[in-house]
Amino acid sequence: MFCIAAFIVFAILAIFSASFRPLAAKAWHCVVRRITFRPCDIAFSEEMKGKLVGKLVFTHPRLARFLNRWIDWLSFAFVALSIWSLLYVANAGLNLWVYDTCDPRSAESCSLSGEACSIDQAFLGLFQAIDENRIGEWAAGPFVRFVETISRIPDRLKRWEAKEYLGPTATFYRPRDESKPYALEVIDPGCKFCKKLTKNMKDAGAMDRVNVSYLLYPIPKTATGGYKFPHSLLMASYIEATKNIPLMRDDTSIPPDWQLLGKIFEEPEGNDVDLQTKFNIGMTTADAERTLKTLLREIGYSATDIERIARLAASDDVRQRLAEQRAIVEERIRTIKIPTLLFGGRRYDRVVGTDTLSQKP
Repeated sequence: MFCIAAFIVFAILAIFSASFRPLAAKAWHCVVRRITFRPCDIAFSEEMKGKLVGKLVFTHPRLARFLNRWIDWLSFAFVALSIWSLLYVANAGLNLWVYDTCDPRSAESCSLSGEACSIDQAFLGLFQAIDENRIGEWAAGPFVRFVETISRIPDRLKRWEAKEYLGPTATFYRPRDESKPYALEVIDPGCKFCKKLTKNMKDAGAMDRVNVSYLLYPIPKTATGGYKFPHSLLMASYIEATKNIPLMRDDTSIPPDWQLLGKIFEEPEGNDVDLQTKFNIGMTTADAERTLKTLLREIGYSATDIERIARLAASDDVRQRLAEQRAIVEERIRTIKIPTLLFGGRRYDRVVGTDTLSQKP
């Protein structure tokens, strides 16, 4: 094991100084013998130990005795930590390629990941099985996460056709045109990055060039229940209910559910706090419902229609529709962070820039 540890050290040092390359070559020769089940070169091992301990024996004799006695065990620990570090980095790199984040469990904590809201239930099925069977997560968790990452490599390589994942009540920003390609957003009305992606889509002209639809996905909190953003479900329910009640007078071709979503995502004038932030931080449920009704009035709904939308938003029908969209997101798209965008045959689990969105799908 000492030879392996020496090879790791000298191989790294040899990158920066040619004087260590002969020692790295000797250490590698020793490693080859070890992995082919032959004894290590005793002369090399003793030579290295002698040089290391010999330099300390006069200045730090106690440390020299300690190293002489335990150097093999210390070498074993060093090699084990080196292998663990290498696997950790490799796993993080694989996650970055597959998920666009080095830590799928908490995408927002990874500085290399794109702008997105993480989802608590990443790896839901496997982790639930671990929790239910009381298997130690410390031991099983890393292996499960690695297996889950490997299983998703085909998702990274496949061509994503947005049309295949449309929701049962899908609407489109512009009237559907079969001659145009499709794009699909997975959004939570409370996620600021979903707002940013939608803005980028508009700025890039993608909303007009492509049949753009969305899936509503209020991000659930599996550990404590509820949702990541306090009024996501309420907002999603009102948006979904709006699909059933047409506007009597509408001066635009944009469907009313898209108009309501646009009101929620609207940027304020001046230095005022944006409405989405107010929903997430400063509103009670009653405040949020009153605000949604006000937005519906601004869109052009009558008081009677607004009450119909409110009743429908609380109905089993809307709950079922949102559950169907959630099933598409979790079981078919299997996203771990949103916004997720299917655009031009690719899947993006982050905010996509206007340069990419300006390209023809």
